[in-house]
Amino acid sequence: MKLFDRRSLRFAAAMFAATTVALASCDSAIYDDEGDCSVRYHVGFRYKKNVLDVDAFASQVKSVSLFVFDRNGTLVATKTESGEALAREGYSMQVDVAPGRYDLVAWCGLTESEAFSLVGGARPARKEDLACRLARETPDGAAAARCDKPLDALFHGYAENVEFPDTYGDHVAGVVDLTKNTNTVRVILQHYNGRELDKDDFSFTVTDDNGLMNYDNTLLNDEIIVYGECKKQSGEVSLPDGSRTVTSISSVIAQIDLARLVKQGHAPELTVACKDKSEPLFRLPLIDLLLCAKGDVPYAKEDQDYLDRQDNYNLIFFIDDENGWYAKGGIWINSWHVMRQSSDL
Repeated sequence: MKLFDRRSLRFAAAMFAATTVALASCDSAIYDDEGDCSVRYHVGFRYKKNVLDVDAFASQVKSVSLFVFDRNGTLVATKTESGEALAREGYSMQVDVAPGRYDLVAWCGLTESEAFSLVGGARPARKEDLACRLARETPDGAAAARCDKPLDALFHGYAENVEFPDTYGDHVAGVVDLTKNTNTVRVILQHYNGRELDKDDFSFTVTDDNGLMNYDNTLLNDEIIVYGECKKQSGEVSLPDGSRTVTSISSVIAQIDLARLVKQGHAPELTVACKDKSEPLFRLPLIDLLLCAKGDVPYAKEDQDYLDRQDNYNLIFFIDDENGWYAKGGIWINSWHVMRQSSDL
């Protein structure tokens, strides 16, 4: 019994020869018509570190600046993309580098913002030069720098030792996970019996030394920055009254935008003052205050993880008849009603 006839053997030999030629042409870098032997690398991005624990990259990130460093920390490539392309499902950035292992640093949102800039410029020679700095002003005679402007969303990502394989074809070399580095804190004052308050009677500030972020998103040594109100208005805020009803109360609402809040080694303070009083109504440790509502985000196991996921805070304080802090009313922090237990809060 014949397993193969001569025609089958000739066909198999021809196929083997064609395959051998194609492989040889790729290995020898001779690109004829046998096939595409090029290598294309892509890098993906993901913004899942948020209160919903879902990837919100497409809806929230408007520009990406990627920096590729070799294992010695020397810049080998950089690329920026922005616009509608980032909103496409499955977006990734094509990166032209030689095969090898690289460290990837991403700063996202810089093209829309005048509030942040790269210390080392658009092409820093070394990874250690790739710090991001918050713009601030120091008025004549002021004891500290100030930032009173709204902050556009800033994101950071860092991936170490990512392999770009030495094989032909398209490769997603890695996905860079992003952390949002900007926060909005709204401080709301309400009279304890609902009386109308004058917004011009009150001032709101946060002090912190968080205006210089390193390539790995740790905070570098920086001067104290006074964050002031970027918005302040009078309005009505709805507040649960302990039952199922909600009451709208006349309020003063101040918005303060902040750079990344870091618990370890930093102690930002929230201060609210009244123009008729020589001393502030209160000065409170901001991070301790915000962490009282950590239960809002079940995905956040650690304090810093919560601070990185939550980027929007609403704090409600009550004022008495003398325009002082009515501490007995407690503090509303997002959806949590916190009663003051010690002088630290």
